[in-house]
Amino acid sequence: MANIELRRRYPRDVFGIEPYLDRLFDLDTSLWDLPATSFPIDVIETDNEYLVRASVAGFDPEQLEITFESNTLTIKGEIKEENKDEQQGRYHIRERYAGTFYRSVSLPGMIDQNQISAETDNGVLTIHLPKKPEAQPKRIEVKPKSVKVIEENKK
Repeated sequence: MANIELRRRYPRDVFGIEPYLDRLFDLDTSLWDLPATSFPIDVIETDNEYLVRASVAGFDPEQLEITFESNTLTIKGEIKEENKDEQQGRYHIRERYAGTFYRSVSLPGMIDQNQISAETDNGVLTIHLPKKPEAQPKRIEVKPKSVKVIEENKK
């Protein structure tokens, strides 16, 4: 069977933009999956706890709201819009969003809610969600079976 090259064609390439559109569709769009009202997070499980790390650069740590209800962790924050000062000039690119941002993550029901803590460092929020003691792994000691001494062999 002959190899057929499929090529995108745009109707009436009057303005010569076809190569630019080809490049647009070849971009890595993996970061486009997050909505504008979200921010990236990592969820890590250890033997003793879950760690949630979130990129919250630009958020005032005192304005972050963290809740844990019905096994769902929710992080909310708000970035205030900067004053539009005409003396600064015109925007050519504006990618920084302002407004309310949030993320919710469902976690197993083994979290000790009274021990949850959070801190920020250089724009990274770290939330510690300790597991309940009964949910933590327990090491079980293996003992050797005791050997009975046979008295008959001594006679």
